[in-house]
Amino acid sequence: MFAEHWFYDFIIYIYALSLLFAFSDLMQPNRPARRLALLFLVAVWLSQTAFFVWRATKLFPVLTGFDSLMFFSWTLITVTLVINRFYKMDFFVFAANLLGFAISAVNLFIIPNHGLGLREPLLSELVFIHVVMAFLAYVFFSLSTVFAVLYLIGNSLLKKKKWNQTLRRLPSLGRLQLFSYRLNMLGVPLLILALILGVIWAQQKVGGGFWFDPKIIGSLLVLAVYSVYLYQRRAGGWNGRRLAWWSVLSYFTVLGNYLISNAGLSFHQWL
Repeated sequence: MFAEHWFYDFIIYIYALSLLFAFSDLMQPNRPARRLALLFLVAVWLSQTAFFVWRATKLFPVLTGFDSLMFFSWTLITVTLVINRFYKMDFFVFAANLLGFAISAVNLFIIPNHGLGLREPLLSELVFIHVVMAFLAYVFFSLSTVFAVLYLIGNSLLKKKKWNQTLRRLPSLGRLQLFSYRLNMLGVPLLILALILGVIWAQQKVGGGFWFDPKIIGSLLVLAVYSVYLYQRRAGGWNGRRLAWWSVLSYFTVLGNYLISNAGLSFHQWL
């Protein structure tokens, strides 16, 4: 237990160093600082990967509450690194990993549970795939929200004609909107698949009453608001600031759905 917490503290420290160097580069462009920020971020990714490999040898295919938040952070970093590898968006990398660091910091307050976190019926590959798909969807929604926030910042600076360093470092509004849309387009089908798998399992193990579970209702609400986003983007004529604000406000349903899982109101307490 002590070694595990020590290792996790080490991850938090190098994550913080990555953010500090990234922030320094954003305030005053500095190529060495930018490289160090990326190097430390890769070190965080490698450390988290090693942690998951070690945990998998002991608990696979279980994701406890402690593991699930780290998995969220790991997936967020992975997607961020892939996007940055091809598109070089320094401001996006900083904003996305500020969110990832916050999630990792929250994880410090969760005590790992090695044997009592899950009941026996939940230890199945079907549920594991369901959880992984749901978390992937939430990661895509999170990064979509980051792009939406950056769009709103860029749009506001353009309207005020503030041609400062922040505006020059931001991607174009068109690119920000496109990435926000594409990430939502990935998240919605993943969430649909996760819900289908969850319904199949719940029908077999819990019974028909699961439809009234707050977590199920919350997940359907998340699916509904992001489906509205996709519909309005494709057929409803929404564009620009309206879509960005809808994406930002929709993310509160994701946060609310996670809080439901940890408030003792659902059989999904283990997520």
